Amino acid sequence: MYKQSFEKSTPNITASYTKQVLDTYQELLNKSYTLIDEKQMQRVVELISNKKRIYIYGRGSSGLVAQEMKLRLMRLGVNVEAILDSHIMKMNSVLMDEECLVIGISVSGNTKEVINSLKEASNRGSSIVLITSKQDEEMKTYCDEILFIAVKEHLENGKAISPQFPVLVIVDIFYSHFLQSDRLRKEELHSNTINALYNE
Repeated sequence: MYKQSFEKSTPNITASYTKQVLDTYQELLNKSYTLIDEKQMQRVVELISNKKRIYIYGRGSSGLVAQEMKLRLMRLGVNVEAILDSHIMKMNSVLMDEECLVIGISVSGNTKEVINSLKEASNRGSSIVLITSKQDEEMKTYCDEILFIAVKEHLENGKAISPQFPVLVIVDIFYSHFLQSDRLRKEELHSNTINALYNE
């Protein structure tokens, strides 16, 4: 019996962790689906299309998403810059005008450097899009559009999965909307930028 006690099968802990992560992804995807406003996506596409300069603000892991957005939009011919440094955000926001669009990313909605920089850019006439999970009436006073992302308790801590996953979902959705507008020209631009990367 002593020997057999070591031979008993133990629960598959790895499989349970895998299921937990995948279930979390599925839950966030389902929530994302309910939050999407197709008309709002079109409005964001129009802002990106009509502004001469686009700036994306993000700190920490949100900054990584900002860089990803920059690379993807650049491939479609957009004049875009990602700004991750808080000091540069502050200085850049002072230089904003009506021809600029600033996209801020803050999962919690409490990243002071991003929020304060968005307010300053708004005061100077720029259009503002904020990607966040926070529902706050005050944000409507300085944001033209607020794209709400799906959240799960403690998601911002990045304990089980990346807190940027729901942000990337939203980015992929409005990117696909943006690609569909004037699709042939944008596909040509995309091909040209990809070719430029691989041509020596």
